[in-house]
Amino acid sequence: MLTQKHLANAPATRASILMKTGACVGGTIIGYLSQFVGRRRAIVLAAFLSACMIPAWILPEGERSLSASGFFIQFFIQGAWGVIPIHLNELSPPAFRSSFPGLTYQLGNMISSPSAQIVNAIAESHQIRTNQGKLASAYGPTMGIATAIIAMGIAITAALGPEKRGRKFETVGPPIAQVVSKDIEDGVIDHDEKRVEANVVSEKI
Repeated sequence: MLTQKHLANAPATRASILMKTGACVGGTIIGYLSQFVGRRRAIVLAAFLSACMIPAWILPEGERSLSASGFFIQFFIQGAWGVIPIHLNELSPPAFRSSFPGLTYQLGNMISSPSAQIVNAIAESHQIRTNQGKLASAYGPTMGIATAIIAMGIAITAALGPEKRGRKFETVGPPIAQVVSKDIEDGVIDHDEKRVEANVVSEKI
């Protein structure tokens, strides 16, 4: 906004604040709707709509148009990412649900951490002409392409993956209790062994 759109600091800051507001609103609303339409559907739809918003995000020149388009693209981007934590919680093995979602999420952040430097390097190696006829680094087109790649990547990953919406965590017992319960139901453990195993499970719990 500063180098390519020639905005001053104040309007660029206001536009950035409205974009972040859109992210908060989108994460809340789409996260809530995913409870009814499904996690995967919500992620795929939000990611697809964010990709559709890319031209409206990089082409406008004024503060108002940039603020409006930025609000809506961030609405859908954070709408997609806002569903991912609960989606990971529902997919995690019960015995590891306290660490699995956070570890998975942060591993993704670690892998993607060089992306900002890569985008900046590519943008600064290419020049475009602004509406004032000046040459500037191609931040807009580069960020647009990067956003499109990420949006399609998350949409495809979510669409091809599993879903366990509405999983009840409070009904899941310790792993050993699950094993013993299954063995009893399958007839692997008889009634005498059942009493012994029940005592062992009680002591371990």
